[in-house]
Amino acid sequence: MTIPFTDLFYDNPVSHDTNNKTSELNLNDCNNTDISVLAYKSLPATIQKALLSQNRLVIIANNPSITIETLEQTLQPTDIVVLFNDFIHADFFATHALAKTLPKLLFFRQIGDSRLHFGLPPRSNNLIAIEQMAQHAALGIFLSNISYQFPTPTDDPKPNDDPISEDRVLSIAHDLKVIFDSSEHCRVLSEQHPVVADYPSFADIHSSAPTSGFLMYRLLLAARQPVQCLQRTNNPQKRTAPVEILLLGFNDDDKTAHFWEGHNWAFERQELAAPPIGVEIIRQY
Repeated sequence: MTIPFTDLFYDNPVSHDTNNKTSELNLNDCNNTDISVLAYKSLPATIQKALLSQNRLVIIANNPSITIETLEQTLQPTDIVVLFNDFIHADFFATHALAKTLPKLLFFRQIGDSRLHFGLPPRSNNLIAIEQMAQHAALGIFLSNISYQFPTPTDDPKPNDDPISEDRVLSIAHDLKVIFDSSEHCRVLSEQHPVVADYPSFADIHSSAPTSGFLMYRLLLAARQPVQCLQRTNNPQKRTAPVEILLLGFNDDDKTAHFWEGHNWAFERQELAAPPIGVEIIRQY
């Protein structure tokens, strides 16, 4: 029987030195589970800070049916935007009057066991837009499983999967490299993080693990509890509500053009069919 995520507890949380004094308040004095504190401390420090002032996390799937008009109607000044890999509408998030001012959390998934991550050189990427993002708002980066290795095209085990074009950025500029090397901005997130310890992976499929979107959803869902505690600690007179989560473009199976058999889609869809209070799903077809 599957153990509900809300019933999971862990006795030995792993802590990180975030160099963020605001987040080092007495979380132990709050009614937090070990897993919620671990989830919060797993986040880049820039996003930990942003969560204390923003009201909503908008997790955006790489769904081509999401239009700029939809984004303009959806995004609010108190949002944090979460994007994945070689994300859609990069110019919009980098230059739009509102979107460029919103804190952003970018997730880049490791490609199998290689030195590569989707959305980073030498694969297709939005590096120019990411450089612009970093100039306008707080930026946090997650890399799945391993830190970025700054690989070259010769490190790509399957270059024909993503042929290099003339406009491909093949190396990371110095200013952006500083961000990737900074623990304040950039962290490694294991695909086997405790927030998905109950995930039924497939033993016969190598690298079977949660989808990037589900992993990030679980992590941020757990991190909301310490955020609320810290907000109350910082401003005891103000009534605080949990940070809201909006999932945009997370489709049903039969409406999705591609889904890898190593993800347990049935498990994920079943959980998202009945989201908890404070979580909204807007599907795009």
